[in-house]
Amino acid sequence: MKSYIIIIIGNILLTSAYAFLTVPNDIIDGGITSTSLLLSNIFKLDIAYITTTITILLLIFGLITLGKHFFIKSIFSSLCYILFFNTFHLTGFTITINPFLCIIIASILIGIGHYLCLSQNTTTVGYDVIAIYLHKKKKYNPAITLRIIGTLILFLGITIFGIETFLYGIIFITIETQVIYLLSEYNFLKIKRKRSHIWKNILSK
Repeated sequence: MKSYIIIIIGNILLTSAYAFLTVPNDIIDGGITSTSLLLSNIFKLDIAYITTTITILLLIFGLITLGKHFFIKSIFSSLCYILFFNTFHLTGFTITINPFLCIIIASILIGIGHYLCLSQNTTTVGYDVIAIYLHKKKKYNPAITLRIIGTLILFLGITIFGIETFLYGIIFITIETQVIYLLSEYNFLKIKRKRSHIWKNILSK
């Protein structure tokens, strides 16, 4: 139950930042939407079809490589994302501020939201599926994986997104993934200290 509460909180942070900040301020973060926009311009296909296709492929990939438990949690997380984003979006409330300030606030909120979902071995069915897989199989830090993927997508789409959007996107990705990285490292050190304390208690008996 605790795990699902954390997933809900993570999705609330994610969707509120997207609905109130990044969408109204036209900030691109190098995720699925950015990829779909890029592919839509190349292949002249509807962006909705591309987004749906990528999402389904990632979900199948997660089911095959990460198992049924991950799949169920990801479905739950995705439903939370859709519900919260649409709810926040329908309120009509937006925060239009200086783009740089918007990037800082949104990237921190989204970084925390992503970390909370990742910490519960789940995703909103984005590129974090790949990040979780590489973390489990190769011990790669999820934050680094997400940073590389996002930067690559923005770089490939620089002629479509424009140089200003590209630079804003790079700043966004850097801050967001750094937040994930710092929280991951903090959690790792906390677990390590806890285990060390347990061993000390055992050895002292």
